[in-house]
Amino acid sequence: MIFFPRAAITARVIASPWIVAPPLVCYLAVTLPHLPELVAALRAPSPEAMATVMGTPWASTMYWTYAGGFDLFVGRWMFLDARERGVPHALVAPALFTSIFFGPIGLALYAAGRALYGARRGAGK
Repeated sequence: MIFFPRAAITARVIASPWIVAPPLVCYLAVTLPHLPELVAALRAPSPEAMATVMGTPWASTMYWTYAGGFDLFVGRWMFLDARERGVPHALVAPALFTSIFFGPIGLALYAAGRALYGARRGAGK
C-alpha cells in the first residue's frame, strides 16, 4: 500500500477484507491455548491480575498479533477511503507508515490530511 499503491497485486489484495485473516489466525493460535488464564483474569479484573497475564510471553505475542491485525485493518480502510476521495498518495503514505508503529496517531494523521486536502480542494472550486 505504501510503496506500490497502483500495482495490480496491491489492488487485488486490498480489495478483500480477508487481508486481516493471517493476523487473526496467529491471534487465535496464541490466545486459544491460554483462554482459561485470560478469562480468569478478566472475570476479576484488577491491575495485578492483568499485569500477571500481560507479563507472560504468550500475552505479549497475543497483543502484537492483535495490534498488527488492527493496524492492517485501519490501514486498508485509509487506503480505500483515500482512493474513493481522491486524496493524493503523498498524503496517505506517511499516515500508513505511522499507523504501522503508532496506530491511533497514523489514523489521526490521515484524518487531518484528509480534512486539509478536502478543505483546500473545496476552496479551489
